[in-house]
Order: sequence, then C-alpha cells, then structure tokens
Amino acid sequence: MKYQIWDVKCMKEGQRWFLKNLDNKGSVNILKEEKNTMNVMIDGSRSLQIQKLLCDRDIQYEVAEGQVSRNRSPTGTKLTRRRSPITVMDWNDFYPLRNIYHFMENLEVCYPSVCTVSTIGRTTEGREIKILKISNSNSGNTGVWIDGGIHAREWIAPSVVTYIADQVARNMDTSPEYITNKDWYFLPVVNPDGYVYSHTTDRMWRKSRARIGSSVYGVDLNRNFGYRWFSRDDCPGDDPCHLNYRGTQPFSEPETTAVKDLILYAGVPFKIFLTLHAYSEVISFPWCFTAEPCADYVNLLEGATAMTKAIFDVNGRMYKVGNFKDIMYPASGTSIDWSYGTARIPFSYLIELRSKQHKFLLPKEEILDCCKEVYAGVKALALFVDRKKCLNCSMFFNKQNA
Repeated sequence: MKYQIWDVKCMKEGQRWFLKNLDNKGSVNILKEEKNTMNVMIDGSRSLQIQKLLCDRDIQYEVAEGQVSRNRSPTGTKLTRRRSPITVMDWNDFYPLRNIYHFMENLEVCYPSVCTVSTIGRTTEGREIKILKISNSNSGNTGVWIDGGIHAREWIAPSVVTYIADQVARNMDTSPEYITNKDWYFLPVVNPDGYVYSHTTDRMWRKSRARIGSSVYGVDLNRNFGYRWFSRDDCPGDDPCHLNYRGTQPFSEPETTAVKDLILYAGVPFKIFLTLHAYSEVISFPWCFTAEPCADYVNLLEGATAMTKAIFDVNGRMYKVGNFKDIMYPASGTSIDWSYGTARIPFSYLIELRSKQHKFLLPKEEILDCCKEVYAGVKALALFVDRKKCLNCSMFFNKQNA
C-alpha cells in the first residue's frame, strides 16, 4: 500500500487537536510532533479527502514524501523515498513546474465547486500543459484569460498568475459581481519545457525546447501566433539561433496551438486577455507589429490606466502604459495581436512585471509585493470592462450569434 508523508503546520491549538482527533480515528498517523508542525503519514487513497479537511480549516501543509512504502507496523515504520519534496505555494520563492501543478490540483480539491484543472495539450518534450478554470458556472459569464511563463526565464510571471488564481478561488463566494460574473482561465506556464530547463540547466533560457533537425534550438512562442506572423521588422526571427525565432509557420508549436484551440472553442465569449512577462514594468496593448492605433485604442488605454493606478495605490509602483510598439519595440506573431485581431478579445494586454532594476533575477523578497499589486490591477480592469462597450465586443458577439 502507498502512503504519503505530510508536514502539517499547526499554528493554532484547535488545529493541533483536529489532527490528533484524525489520528485517534485512524484517518492519519502522526509520526512526529513539534512546536508548530506535525509529521503525518496518510494513506494515498485518502489523500484527497484529507486535503479537503485541511483546506476547510485553513491548515497549511507540505507533501514531504509524495509516495512511500510502509514495510512494517506503525511502531516500526520504514519509509522508502520515491520522489523529492513538494512545497506548498507561499509566494516567498520561485517554484519548479511540479509544485505549480500540485498547487493547481490542490485548489481543485479545496474548491471543487468552482475550480477545474484540465490538460489542454502536451509540449514538444511530452509535458502536460495544464490550465485552471475558476467559475460559478453561470451561463451568462464572460471569459478572462491570464497566462504567464511563455518565456522560460521570466519566473515572476507564473508566480503572479498562481497568486491571482489563489485569490480568486478562495474569495469567489464573497467577491463582488464584477469578479463572479466571469469564467477565469489561468495558464501559469505556457512553456513548461523551457521553464523546467531554466530551473535545471540554463537560468536565462527564453524559448521552448523545440527541435530543428537533430538539435534543440527552441521557438519564441510569443512570435509563433498566427496574426501578422511574418514581418520584415522582425527579420531575425528567421534564424533558429535567435532569441526571437518564430518557428517554421504560424502555430507550428503544440504550446501555441493549445492556447489557440482552447480560446476559440471554449464556448465562452472572452472579454479580457492578459499575458504576463518580465521585466519592464509596462502595461501594453495592440498593436505590436505597427504603431498605428487599433480600433479600441482609447478603451484599451483607459483600461491600462485603471490598472496602473490600482497598481500604484498598492506599493507606489508606476507602470508605463501604451501601444506595444510605441513603448517597447516592433514584434510580429504575438499573442496579444492574435487575441485582439483574430480571437476578437477586446481588452488584450501584455503586462511586463518587475523589475527594471534586477531584470530577470527578481529577488524573492519582491515576489509577494509584485503579486499583490498586479492582482489589484486585474481587479480594477475587471470592474472597468463591465462598464465599457467596444468595437471588438460588437464584432465578437455578432459573429457568435451569426
């Protein structure tokens, strides 16, 4: 029989007595008790049930041993390690892919009425691409898309995506209507292969891990979307060795295809598309390939301004706003140009997170502050879009009703 070993934090006396009561009933087996933690062994077949019980009582835990064999009786337990520890997300550190996926699955266990985790595709190297949907299942909801980690080295992006997901899930029952009237889709890591590689081999790796012939060159997934995929301004994208290599054709990569298919066939009218990057502290919107204003330029500028004001109100951090090409550089085949130009998502933004000072190596001490300020910005945008009409909205809904 397979068991798991959990380190359970008991910060309150009532939580400690609850664990002891479970032990008395045989639901868990307390192996070691310290001042603020208990080392507990759990039957693997009951792990989901115990997770729910702990979540309901706001008891935090870490899976110290994901799978162990119990070879003797409780008084002489012999444990065999099967995998390394999985740590609960606390946004005080940057975590590897499996911790992020464990966090998503844990939210589904703790909040099953609103959270659903799905695999929407597999990467070049066969890893799952996992998405978390948070919804009260009301038929009139519109959609919000938030992704991060499309560029592997931008570790702060998955951190912020998971933090926002955690806040939305935990507070869905008490949140205002501008939060609850939306289906929230969270894709923390668009580029799982590259993200893993940046943790294990090359901290500054940017692209996917796609093969060109017998070699791994990778594709810049934010140049692989099918709107203005080819541009002479972005000519280095033809070179597989270049950081901006666009791939062999639009949506040639399984990661971008997975995003495209879910958005186009989810059956929900998306109104917000947010893709999180690092490190310029900028809120930008289409177009990326030209400085010409898009049809909803004024609305997008006002929405970005609402976000940047909310961000500033949290920590005094000022994010610059504007058309992507105006305030950044020319780029073709980007996800926000596709989400706005093809998927007709009216409020499409690329947010460059912290920090201009530390670039990609943001100190761990700034993670939580960055998460909180951007969450405030997202809430401000969610309220703003409920009060606005836009050209792309009309075009989208007319298409849906045709």
